[in-house]
Amino acid sequence: MASPSTLLSAEHFTCSLCLEVFNNPVSTPCGHSFCVACISSFWAQGDHCLCPKCEKSFLGRPELCDNTFARDMAEQFKRMTASGSDRVATLKRHKLVDPISDLEDRICKKHERSLELFCRNDQVCVCVLCYETDHKTHNTTKLRKTEAEVQQMIQDRVKKLEEIKESVKLSKVSLRVVLIYTKSEYVMFKLEEKQRIAERRAEGLIKELEKEIIELQRRNTELDQLSNTEDYIHVLQRCSSLCTPPHTMDWSEITVYADLCISTIRAAVTTIENHLNTLEHKLSERVLTHVCIFPTGDVTLDPWTANPWLDVSADGKQVKDGDKQQCFPDNPERFDTAPCVLGKEGFSSGRHYWEVEVVGKTAWDLGVARVSVKRKGVVRLSPEDGFWTVCLRRGNEYRACDEQAVLLHLHEKPRKLGVYVDCEEGQVSFYNVDARSHIYTFSGYNFTEKLLPLFNPDMNDDGNNRAPLVISLINHKGGDEFIL
Repeated sequence: MASPSTLLSAEHFTCSLCLEVFNNPVSTPCGHSFCVACISSFWAQGDHCLCPKCEKSFLGRPELCDNTFARDMAEQFKRMTASGSDRVATLKRHKLVDPISDLEDRICKKHERSLELFCRNDQVCVCVLCYETDHKTHNTTKLRKTEAEVQQMIQDRVKKLEEIKESVKLSKVSLRVVLIYTKSEYVMFKLEEKQRIAERRAEGLIKELEKEIIELQRRNTELDQLSNTEDYIHVLQRCSSLCTPPHTMDWSEITVYADLCISTIRAAVTTIENHLNTLEHKLSERVLTHVCIFPTGDVTLDPWTANPWLDVSADGKQVKDGDKQQCFPDNPERFDTAPCVLGKEGFSSGRHYWEVEVVGKTAWDLGVARVSVKRKGVVRLSPEDGFWTVCLRRGNEYRACDEQAVLLHLHEKPRKLGVYVDCEEGQVSFYNVDARSHIYTFSGYNFTEKLLPLFNPDMNDDGNNRAPLVISLINHKGGDEFIL
């Protein structure tokens, strides 16, 4: 049977931070144990708390638990290894380094502990107890932390280098955009001069960045080499130069012409947008000025399709919410849930146009529907389901009921809506008649069935939406041509 001495070895009771047998061991939430002073010192140096062994990160500083088992076993191990034979057996597991002459210089003369940290303030090596007492408020460091800081500085400068290069490209693009819209030679000269100055400044910044990156990479290489050095006192002493922050610029606020580039492009885009809006308005006005409708067949509502809650006028030109359900037969053509009614006249070819008054309405749907659309139960108004419509909700929210609803931003609230259908082109368009402006167009569809005008006056809404939808009489002008 194995004796206790053969079952216990230094690796079981050695703190991975100070590399000595545990002194007041505590356990982290992830289950690893360290000397309480060692783990406290380790966490005090970083911005985040993580386990030095498995690198598990913790939110805030976690609660440490006294590891009484490790403490008792460590004390037992210390007593067992006090004898010469056991001590030799233990030392066989130690990693040996070349003999050195300054062994006493590796021990803290005040606390007789290993020197493990470097104090940047006093430029001396200190032990953990020194850090906890005389150097508690000082700036101490460990080699790995410094190496990570240098790597982060390199990444930051590489990122800034790319930002400056991209900014120069952007400024060139913005200059070309502006030159398209300016006719002043003086303005062109000043802009080109400003561009040249910005490019020269960018070249200088790029050279400075590249210089800093090379120096930081050199320092990072040396730190990496030191991390593999067995003489840790040499490592800590070397930190006096390597762990001191290098002389570098603060690049966080450095920009090259970026704000002016963005504002210039935005201004140019706004100019183009305004120009296109003006052209669109003129085109819509021209269309509605010259529209002499191809025969529409005088749209009339079909009461046989009307929801029982709707009130259709005797002449078939108006429809509104009737406030009460009427006793109508539940024929297949009738909408039983959606408050809709279709026109009597359908069409499967040609171009057609009609106008509907929407004055006093806070909600409605207008457009066209396939003759085969669903009429029972809940109806979804979308091209996929055979409906091409626009709608009003809550008095001021206009939408096109496309596959995905499109919010419409109208400059003027329509009083009269024009609906235009081109069967051959697969197009359904809507216009604000009084403002002579285009609202929305569905295009690129293949109409394989007869289409019918669709009307939904929506519910009364306590009198707020009492007004009817009214099919208007269109006054044609002789000799006009339809140019849509």
